[in-house]
Order: sequence, then C-alpha cells, then structure tokens
Amino acid sequence: MIQTRLGLTGVPRPAWVLLAGNLLDNLGLGLFFPILPLFVERRGGGPALVGVIGAAALIGNLLIQAPGGWLADRFDRRRIVLLSMAAYGLFFLVYLVHLPVNTLIAIRFVHAAIGGFYVPAARALLADLTPPEMRATVYGHWQGSMMGGFLVGPVIGGGLALIGLDIVFAGSALACLAAALMLVSLPRRVRVEEHVAGERGGIILPWPVLLALLPAVLAGVAWFYMGGVYSAMWVLYVTALGGSPLVAGVSVSIYSLPVVLFSGAAGRLGDRFGVRKVVLVTVLFGGLFAVAYGFTRSIPLVMALGFLEAVCTLGGMPAVYAEVSRVVPASMQGRAQGLFGSLTVGVEALGSLGGGFLFARWITLPFLSIALVCLIGLASVPFLGRGAARAAPEPELETC
Repeated sequence: MIQTRLGLTGVPRPAWVLLAGNLLDNLGLGLFFPILPLFVERRGGGPALVGVIGAAALIGNLLIQAPGGWLADRFDRRRIVLLSMAAYGLFFLVYLVHLPVNTLIAIRFVHAAIGGFYVPAARALLADLTPPEMRATVYGHWQGSMMGGFLVGPVIGGGLALIGLDIVFAGSALACLAAALMLVSLPRRVRVEEHVAGERGGIILPWPVLLALLPAVLAGVAWFYMGGVYSAMWVLYVTALGGSPLVAGVSVSIYSLPVVLFSGAAGRLGDRFGVRKVVLVTVLFGGLFAVAYGFTRSIPLVMALGFLEAVCTLGGMPAVYAEVSRVVPASMQGRAQGLFGSLTVGVEALGSLGGGFLFARWITLPFLSIALVCLIGLASVPFLGRGAARAAPEPELETC
C-alpha cells in the first residue's frame, strides 16, 4: 500500500533504468556546478566572466533543445540518449586542459549544448517506455531524480574540491559515463509510427499540435519563471533577512528533501485526479507562497514555508510533463519535448534576469512578479487535458 502511494509500483523496469541514469547525470552536474565560479577564479577570471559563462551555457542549451527533439523523432532515441550522455561525461575532461580563461565561455556553451540533445530525447524515451496513465508518476520520479542529484552532488563536490578542483571534473565525468554504461541496458524500441494529417517530419510541429501544446506550455511558464527568479535571488533574499549563505543552503535543502522523496507520490496524484486539478492547486499554492515570502522577514518562518511549499506544489511539473507527452503522438514526442524545453528554459532565463533586477528595487517585487505569472498558469487550466493524442498501440520493446 505504501509503495503504491509513493508511486513505486507499476513503473516499467526500463523506465527505472532511465531514471537511475538521469540521477547519475544530475549528480555529475551537481558535483561541478557550484564549483565552477571558484574554478574560473583560480584560472584568473572574475565575477563578470562567471556570469557570461553561465549565460553561454543557458543559450547553448536553449538553442539545441528544439533541434535535439527533431533528431529524437527522426532517429533512435535510445542511441541519442546514450551518445549524448557519454559525450557530456567525456566533455568534463576538456575543462582540465589549461586554456586561456576566456575560452571557458565557448567550452561551457558547447557542453550545455550537448546536454540539450539529451533532455528532449530522454523525456521522449521515458514517454515511450511508460503507458499514458502512468506518465505523471514517472515524470514525478524524473523530477525527484534531478533534484536528488543536485541535493547530493554539491556536498560531494565540495568535499572533492578540498582535495583538488581537477578531481571534481573527473568525478563528474565518471558519474555521467557510469550513467551511459547503465543506459546500455535500455531496451531497443520498435516505434509505432502514427500517421498524422499535415505531418511532414519537419522541425516545426503542425499547427493543431502546437495549439494542443499551448496550455501545457503556459502552465510550465509559471514553474520555470518561478525557478529562474528563485535561482537568481534566493540567497540574496535569505542574507537580506540576516541569514548566512550556509542558512540559505540549509533552506534550499529543506525545500529539496520532499521533492526527492515524494515527487513520485505527487505524480501519482496527477495520474489519479487529472492534470487540471493538480495544476490548479499547485500553481495556486505557488503564487500564494511567493506572496508570503515577499512579506515575511523571519528566517525560521521562511524555512517552514519552504518545506510546506514543496509539499503543496511538487506535483505540478510532473503533471505538465505528462500533459506534453499525452497531447502528441509517439512520432512527435521528441519535438514536443524539445519545443517545451526551449520555451521554458527561455522563460527561466527571463525569470533569472528579472528576479535580480526587481530585487534590487524592492525585496518584495520579485515575489509579486511570480504571483502575477502564476495567474497566467492558472488561465491555462480550463484548456488542459483536452488535446490528448489518439491512443496508439503500445510500442514493442526489444532488449539489446
């Protein structure tokens, strides 16, 4: 009974393999990501260069997700996931080559672009491996695997950095290569090709499909804008209230723990009660908690709110990911995930820029902007769940 409520039953074994690989991938990224500013500083760069390198990574990932999704529809998704994961892991070793510090801009751009090939192919493959009625549950575990890697990775990376920064990059490479090795056991999929009127296999999806995706994109905008704002100013917010960077880190961990442990259970609620109810409740709570943060000046209260926010909202994104996968046929999964990824990463970048800008003017403004964007997400609710793709035969799985 407990396993069922946590979303641990009914998930196909190949989906667990892909989720475990995603956990290792995010562990590798979590190892290196917090160490990168220190690495740039050791190479002679300053805070401005760190910002440019971060922007280059965001642009690289954003530009590649849509073309990467198209490739995932034209070629074998399993192979793209394997090759992009292995290439991403090997590319960590490029940082160890002693090149001029400014070349890190191009290096980080290319590295993030490689990751852009992985994300839409992996999410499309996860849909291939999972029946439609289980997808919110499985995307909940996807969310938990991402957060789990980022929760554990910085701690391990910080410990390795005490020995040497180069070891951090070697550890990241090892984690991603281990993930690629694990993913070799994924079954070979014989795709069920579905005929869709007006479909020519181009990088742009047909207009009816784009319109069907629009409500899910608008719902996703709320979450990714929120994530961008918080990533830019959360530490500044906590320190402005009198907390230390350590306290800010603890507050993030308090928020992250329920996401790691209970995302599958929250996703199961999306499968059980439907995307509309889950998105309505979670986006509404997301906006309300943002307003509460904006007018709270007590750090203990902020930490308590963070834990409650995670519990009340962690089912939102899995339901949206599942909706994206359900409104398109199997032959368009990659492009749908790539388009969704490109748009939402762009919104996340706007949130990051806007969050810092608004925070500089008034501590409450970025939180109010989140509440406003959540209203856009709520406007999408009546249109969710209406464009589900016509059910197709389950794809046959063939082990390698």
